Amino acid sequence: MVEPAMRFRFAILLTFTLLMVIASAPATTKDDKAAAAHLSKGMVLAEGGDTVGAIAEYRKALKIKPDYADAHNNLGLALQKKKDYDGAIAEFREALRLEPDDAVVHFNLGIALRAKGDLTGAITEYSKAIELAPDLAEARSNLGAMLDDRGDFAGAIEQYRAVLRADPNQAIPHNNLGSVLFKMREVEAAIAEYRQAIKLKPAYAVAHFNLGLALCDKGDVDGGMVEYEEALRLNPDHAKTHYYLGKALELKGHPDEAAREYAEAQHLDPRLKPPITSQVKK
Repeated sequence: MVEPAMRFRFAILLTFTLLMVIASAPATTKDDKAAAAHLSKGMVLAEGGDTVGAIAEYRKALKIKPDYADAHNNLGLALQKKKDYDGAIAEFREALRLEPDDAVVHFNLGIALRAKGDLTGAITEYSKAIELAPDLAEARSNLGAMLDDRGDFAGAIEQYRAVLRADPNQAIPHNNLGSVLFKMREVEAAIAEYRQAIKLKPAYAVAHFNLGLALCDKGDVDGGMVEYEEALRLNPDHAKTHYYLGKALELKGHPDEAAREYAEAQHLDPRLKPPITSQVKK
Protein backbone atom coordinates (compact mmCIF):
# COMPACT_ATOMS: atom_id res chain seq x y z
CA MET A 1 0.00 0.00 0.00
CA VAL A 2 1.25 3.47 -0.82
CA GLU A 3 1.62 5.60 2.28
CA PRO A 4 0.23 9.16 2.20
CA ALA A 5 2.94 11.67 1.36
CA MET A 6 2.46 15.14 2.78
CA ARG A 7 1.82 18.22 0.71
CA PHE A 8 2.35 21.75 1.89
CA ARG A 9 -0.86 23.77 1.44
CA PHE A 10 -0.10 27.22 0.12
CA ALA A 11 -3.44 28.82 0.86
CA ILE A 12 -3.00 28.42 4.58
CA LEU A 13 0.40 30.04 4.81
CA LEU A 14 0.14 32.92 2.37
CA THR A 15 0.76 36.13 4.25
CA PHE A 16 -2.06 38.57 4.70
CA THR A 17 -0.04 41.44 3.25
CA LEU A 18 0.79 39.52 0.09
CA LEU A 19 -2.86 39.44 -0.87
CA MET A 20 -3.67 43.07 -0.19
CA VAL A 21 -4.05 45.46 -3.07
CA ILE A 22 -2.36 48.84 -3.02
CA ALA A 23 -4.47 51.66 -4.38
CA SER A 24 -4.05 51.27 -8.14
CA ALA A 25 -4.63 54.88 -9.21
CA PRO A 26 -3.80 58.25 -7.68
CA ALA A 27 -6.63 59.95 -5.80
CA THR A 28 -7.99 62.93 -7.71
CA THR A 29 -10.96 64.35 -5.80
CA LYS A 30 -11.33 65.24 -2.15
CA ASP A 31 -13.44 62.12 -1.60
CA ASP A 32 -10.90 59.98 -3.44
CA LYS A 33 -8.14 61.26 -1.19
CA ALA A 34 -10.19 60.66 1.96
CA ALA A 35 -11.08 57.12 0.89
CA ALA A 36 -7.46 56.38 -0.02
CA ALA A 37 -6.34 57.63 3.40
CA HIS A 38 -8.72 55.21 5.13
CA LEU A 39 -7.53 52.37 2.87
CA SER A 40 -3.90 53.11 3.71
CA LYS A 41 -4.64 53.30 7.42
CA GLY A 42 -6.51 50.03 7.24
CA MET A 43 -3.56 48.35 5.58
CA VAL A 44 -1.20 49.59 8.28
CA LEU A 45 -3.56 48.28 10.96
CA ALA A 46 -3.91 44.95 9.17
CA GLU A 47 -0.16 44.51 8.94
CA GLY A 48 0.08 45.29 12.65
CA GLY A 49 -2.46 42.58 13.47
CA ASP A 50 -5.40 44.87 14.25
CA THR A 51 -7.94 43.21 11.96
CA VAL A 52 -10.95 44.81 13.64
CA GLY A 53 -9.45 48.26 13.24
CA ALA A 54 -8.59 47.51 9.61
CA ILE A 55 -12.18 46.45 8.89
CA ALA A 56 -13.45 49.72 10.35
CA GLU A 57 -11.10 51.74 8.13
CA TYR A 58 -12.01 49.84 4.99
CA ARG A 59 -15.70 50.37 5.73
CA LYS A 60 -15.07 54.10 6.16
CA ALA A 61 -13.35 54.14 2.77
CA LEU A 62 -16.33 52.41 1.19
CA LYS A 63 -18.82 54.72 2.84
CA ILE A 64 -17.07 57.61 1.10
CA LYS A 65 -16.47 55.74 -2.16
CA PRO A 66 -18.72 52.66 -2.59
CA ASP A 67 -17.16 51.71 -5.92
CA TYR A 68 -13.64 51.45 -4.48
CA ALA A 69 -12.56 47.99 -5.69
CA ASP A 70 -9.30 47.94 -3.71
CA ALA A 71 -11.16 48.63 -0.48
CA HIS A 72 -13.66 45.84 -1.22
CA ASN A 73 -10.77 43.45 -1.81
CA ASN A 74 -8.92 44.40 1.35
CA LEU A 75 -12.11 44.30 3.40
CA GLY A 76 -12.65 40.80 2.03
CA LEU A 77 -9.18 39.79 3.22
CA ALA A 78 -9.82 41.19 6.69
CA LEU A 79 -13.18 39.40 6.93
CA GLN A 80 -11.54 36.20 5.76
CA LYS A 81 -8.96 36.54 8.49
CA LYS A 82 -11.87 36.70 10.96
CA LYS A 83 -13.29 33.54 9.30
CA ASP A 84 -16.31 35.45 7.99
CA TYR A 85 -16.07 33.66 4.65
CA ASP A 86 -19.53 34.66 3.44
CA GLY A 87 -18.69 38.31 4.05
CA ALA A 88 -15.30 37.92 2.38
CA ILE A 89 -16.80 36.25 -0.69
CA ALA A 90 -19.34 39.05 -1.04
CA GLU A 91 -16.59 41.68 -0.93
CA PHE A 92 -14.39 39.88 -3.43
CA ARG A 93 -17.32 39.47 -5.80
CA GLU A 94 -18.09 43.17 -5.54
CA ALA A 95 -14.46 44.01 -6.25
CA LEU A 96 -14.62 41.79 -9.33
CA ARG A 97 -17.88 43.37 -10.47
CA LEU A 98 -15.99 46.65 -10.48
CA GLU A 99 -12.72 45.26 -11.87
CA PRO A 100 -13.39 41.84 -13.44
CA ASP A 101 -9.84 41.33 -14.73
CA ASP A 102 -8.02 41.59 -11.40
CA ALA A 103 -6.14 38.31 -11.09
CA VAL A 104 -5.25 38.80 -7.42
CA VAL A 105 -8.90 39.22 -6.43
CA HIS A 106 -9.87 36.08 -8.36
CA PHE A 107 -7.13 34.31 -6.40
CA ASN A 108 -8.40 35.68 -3.09
CA LEU A 109 -11.94 34.63 -3.96
CA GLY A 110 -10.64 31.15 -4.72
CA ILE A 111 -9.14 30.86 -1.25
CA ALA A 112 -12.41 31.98 0.39
CA LEU A 113 -14.47 29.56 -1.68
CA ARG A 114 -12.09 26.74 -0.79
CA ALA A 115 -12.52 27.57 2.89
CA LYS A 116 -16.29 27.34 2.42
CA GLY A 117 -15.98 23.95 0.77
CA ASP A 118 -16.87 25.13 -2.74
CA LEU A 119 -14.10 23.25 -4.50
CA THR A 120 -15.50 23.70 -8.00
CA GLY A 121 -15.84 27.44 -7.47
CA ALA A 122 -12.32 27.68 -6.08
CA ILE A 123 -10.86 25.82 -9.07
CA THR A 124 -12.74 28.17 -11.40
CA GLU A 125 -11.31 31.24 -9.65
CA TYR A 126 -7.74 29.95 -9.51
CA SER A 127 -7.98 29.06 -13.20
CA LYS A 128 -9.25 32.55 -14.02
CA ALA A 129 -6.43 34.10 -12.00
CA ILE A 130 -3.90 32.04 -13.98
CA GLU A 131 -5.56 33.00 -17.26
CA LEU A 132 -5.17 36.67 -16.35
CA ALA A 133 -1.73 36.35 -14.76
CA PRO A 134 0.10 33.18 -15.89
CA ASP A 135 3.03 33.94 -13.56
CA LEU A 136 0.90 34.04 -10.40
CA ALA A 137 2.68 31.14 -8.73
CA GLU A 138 0.44 31.04 -5.66
CA ALA A 139 -2.65 30.47 -7.82
CA ARG A 140 -0.93 27.67 -9.71
CA SER A 141 0.22 26.05 -6.47
CA ASN A 142 -3.23 26.17 -4.90
CA LEU A 143 -4.82 24.87 -8.09
CA GLY A 144 -2.28 22.06 -8.17
CA ALA A 145 -3.16 21.09 -4.60
CA MET A 146 -6.88 21.00 -5.38
CA LEU A 147 -6.43 18.99 -8.56
CA ASP A 148 -4.28 16.57 -6.55
CA ASP A 149 -7.08 16.23 -3.99
CA ARG A 150 -9.51 15.45 -6.80
CA GLY A 151 -7.27 12.79 -8.26
CA ASP A 152 -6.33 14.82 -11.33
CA PHE A 153 -2.64 14.06 -10.92
CA ALA A 154 -1.71 15.07 -14.47
CA GLY A 155 -3.34 18.46 -13.93
CA ALA A 156 -1.59 18.92 -10.60
CA ILE A 157 1.79 18.05 -12.11
CA GLU A 158 1.21 20.55 -14.90
CA GLN A 159 0.63 23.34 -12.38
CA TYR A 160 3.59 22.50 -10.14
CA ARG A 161 5.92 22.21 -13.11
CA ALA A 162 4.76 25.56 -14.42
CA VAL A 163 5.64 27.11 -11.06
CA LEU A 164 9.08 25.50 -11.16
CA ARG A 165 9.75 26.58 -14.73
CA ALA A 166 9.27 30.16 -13.60
CA ASP A 167 11.39 29.69 -10.48
CA PRO A 168 13.11 26.32 -9.99
CA ASN A 169 14.55 27.35 -6.63
CA GLN A 170 11.36 26.95 -4.61
CA ALA A 171 11.43 24.03 -2.19
CA ILE A 172 7.69 23.69 -1.60
CA PRO A 173 6.62 23.04 -5.21
CA HIS A 174 9.37 20.42 -5.51
CA ASN A 175 7.96 18.66 -2.45
CA ASN A 176 4.39 18.92 -3.70
CA LEU A 177 5.36 17.64 -7.14
CA GLY A 178 7.13 14.75 -5.45
CA SER A 179 3.97 13.89 -3.52
CA VAL A 180 1.93 13.62 -6.71
CA LEU A 181 4.61 11.58 -8.47
CA PHE A 182 4.72 9.24 -5.46
CA LYS A 183 0.97 8.66 -5.70
CA MET A 184 1.46 7.81 -9.37
CA ARG A 185 4.08 5.23 -8.32
CA GLU A 186 6.89 7.19 -9.99
CA VAL A 187 8.96 6.64 -6.87
CA GLU A 188 12.40 7.47 -8.26
CA ALA A 189 11.10 10.73 -9.73
CA ALA A 190 9.44 11.54 -6.41
CA ILE A 191 12.69 10.90 -4.54
CA ALA A 192 14.51 13.27 -6.88
CA GLU A 193 11.95 16.01 -6.16
CA TYR A 194 12.15 15.50 -2.40
CA ARG A 195 15.95 15.62 -2.50
CA GLN A 196 15.81 18.85 -4.49
CA ALA A 197 13.38 20.34 -1.96
CA ILE A 198 15.77 19.43 0.86
CA LYS A 199 18.77 20.79 -1.06
CA LEU A 200 16.97 24.12 -1.34
CA LYS A 201 15.62 24.04 2.22
CA PRO A 202 17.60 21.64 4.45
CA ALA A 203 15.36 22.23 7.49
CA TYR A 204 12.21 21.19 5.58
CA ALA A 205 10.75 18.53 7.90
CA VAL A 206 7.87 17.60 5.58
CA ALA A 207 10.24 16.84 2.71
CA HIS A 208 12.44 14.70 4.98
CA PHE A 209 9.34 12.75 6.07
CA ASN A 210 8.21 12.27 2.48
CA LEU A 211 11.67 11.19 1.39
CA GLY A 212 11.65 8.66 4.23
CA LEU A 213 8.34 7.23 2.97
CA ALA A 214 9.65 6.95 -0.57
CA LEU A 215 12.95 5.34 0.43
CA CYS A 216 11.17 2.78 2.61
CA ASP A 217 8.73 2.10 -0.22
CA LYS A 218 11.60 1.14 -2.54
CA GLY A 219 13.19 -1.05 0.16
CA ASP A 220 15.84 1.33 1.51
CA VAL A 221 14.62 1.15 5.11
CA ASP A 222 17.93 2.36 6.55
CA GLY A 223 17.82 5.45 4.34
CA GLY A 224 14.20 5.99 5.27
CA MET A 225 14.99 5.85 8.98
CA VAL A 226 17.69 8.50 8.56
CA GLU A 227 15.12 10.82 6.97
CA TYR A 228 12.47 10.11 9.63
CA GLU A 229 14.99 10.86 12.38
CA GLU A 230 15.96 14.14 10.72
CA ALA A 231 12.29 15.05 10.31
CA LEU A 232 11.76 14.43 14.03
CA ARG A 233 14.81 16.45 14.94
CA LEU A 234 13.22 19.35 13.07
CA ASN A 235 9.65 18.66 14.25
CA PRO A 236 9.59 16.32 17.27
CA ASP A 237 5.80 16.47 17.65
CA HIS A 238 4.84 15.10 14.24
CA ALA A 239 2.85 11.99 15.06
CA LYS A 240 3.00 10.30 11.66
CA THR A 241 6.77 10.49 11.55
CA HIS A 242 6.96 8.65 14.89
CA TYR A 243 4.49 6.10 13.53
CA TYR A 244 6.39 5.36 10.33
CA LEU A 245 9.70 5.34 12.13
CA GLY A 246 8.13 2.68 14.35
CA LYS A 247 7.21 0.65 11.27
CA ALA A 248 10.74 0.96 9.94
CA LEU A 249 12.26 -0.09 13.27
CA GLU A 250 9.95 -3.07 13.38
CA LEU A 251 11.06 -4.11 9.90
CA LYS A 252 14.69 -3.85 11.05
CA GLY A 253 14.00 -6.12 14.01
CA HIS A 254 13.97 -3.55 16.83
CA PRO A 255 10.60 -4.22 18.52
CA ASP A 256 11.24 -2.31 21.73
CA GLU A 257 12.31 0.86 19.93
CA ALA A 258 9.38 0.45 17.54
CA ALA A 259 7.01 0.17 20.50
CA ARG A 260 8.30 3.47 21.88
CA GLU A 261 7.72 5.21 18.56
CA TYR A 262 4.22 3.77 18.21
CA ALA A 263 3.40 4.87 21.76
CA GLU A 264 4.63 8.41 21.08
CA ALA A 265 2.66 8.54 17.83
CA GLN A 266 -0.51 7.47 19.63
CA HIS A 267 0.15 9.97 22.42
CA LEU A 268 0.37 12.78 19.87
CA ASP A 269 -2.53 11.47 17.76
CA PRO A 270 -4.81 8.85 19.37
CA ARG A 271 -6.01 7.76 15.94
CA LEU A 272 -2.59 6.29 15.17
CA LYS A 273 -2.63 2.82 16.67
CA PRO A 274 0.11 0.20 16.14
CA PRO A 275 -0.55 -1.99 13.08
CA ILE A 276 -2.71 -5.04 13.82
CA THR A 277 -0.01 -7.26 12.36
CA SER A 278 2.63 -5.71 14.58
CA GLN A 279 4.79 -8.16 16.50
CA VAL A 280 5.97 -5.42 18.84
CA LYS A 281 6.02 -6.55 22.45
CA LYS A 282 3.46 -4.87 24.71
